[in-house]
Amino acid sequence: MGKINGENVAGAAFLLFASVFLAAGMVNPIIASVAVVFYFLAAAGVALVFLGYRTHRNEILSSGTTAVQQQHH
Repeated sequence: MGKINGENVAGAAFLLFASVFLAAGMVNPIIASVAVVFYFLAAAGVALVFLGYRTHRNEILSSGTTAVQQQHH
């Protein structure tokens, strides 16, 4: 199991906020008029989650351990 880093937490928060913003846009027409913000928040969230994944993979590769070795520790 991988560790949770700051990029993953921030990405999840952005995705959660984007989904709340989308739900509010379905109810409120004023918020729906600026729905493009949802796409920016969702894109930033996905990018941060991907960055967190890449950071975690780079840390594993630079330490020279495999996933099987990490499970045994």
